[in-house]
Amino acid sequence: MMRAMQAVPALPAQAVAGGRRYRIAVSPSVLTPELLDTLSHGEGFWGEAQLFLADTLFEGCCPTPARSRARFDSLGLRPGQLHADVADHSDPVRAAAAYEQQLRAVFALGPRDVPRFDAVVLRRGALAELPDETGRLAVVTWSPSRRRRYVTLTPEVVHNAALVIGG
Repeated sequence: MMRAMQAVPALPAQAVAGGRRYRIAVSPSVLTPELLDTLSHGEGFWGEAQLFLADTLFEGCCPTPARSRARFDSLGLRPGQLHADVADHSDPVRAAAAYEQQLRAVFALGPRDVPRFDAVVLRRGALAELPDETGRLAVVTWSPSRRRRYVTLTPEVVHNAALVIGG
């Protein structure tokens, strides 16, 4: 994963040069201090970034918003840069529907469009657990290895990213 991460710091500059914001989806569980340090080496990396959750763990019936948001606190993001509203819902099905609406709004997508992230950074095993759904952007899935439910991006969204790391 770290070899692929070497390509990430150059991506924000490419996005800004192309006249757009840098958009990255990250599994909160992979945001280690080492990964944050690697990501932060790009000039202006977080200043122009929009950060989304690639998946959000629901324990029992409730998400873990404090844990998810706490991993992002050290980045110093401004309001509107962190798109983690999925962590504010207690019902995972409603959370997935609300997250899909948020993705469509932020990316200005039509009903059949799929967002294009500059990078998606996933936890180990996440790709194997993604549900085979088309036409949706975010869904609820079960992780047999962790015995938990997640709200996650669909394979269609993940595979449309410019760079997928981990999984």
